[in-house]
Amino acid sequence: METLNQILPFALSVITLIVGWLGGRRKSSAEVELIKSDYAEKLLKLNDQYLIIPLTKRIDILSQKIQRLEQALSRISDCNSEQNCPVKNELKKQNK
Repeated sequence: METLNQILPFALSVITLIVGWLGGRRKSSAEVELIKSDYAEKLLKLNDQYLIIPLTKRIDILSQKIQRLEQALSRISDCNSEQNCPVKNELKKQNK
């Protein structure tokens, strides 16, 4: 009986240690996942701010320029003289 009284506190300590370690491990994993999701969210915001928005603006500008060029080229058949060429006039407008 005395042996049981000596072993019981030790056994309870070991069980408490194991349960605490498992709980701490689970909490640590949850914290790591939270940190990962925060970094992923920040990365998406930075991507949007520094890549997507500027590239979208550039694409819009290029689309407008292509549209103007297509309009000028569609009028190329109307070009009889070099001075009154609508294509040349259209391209000059784009530069201004």
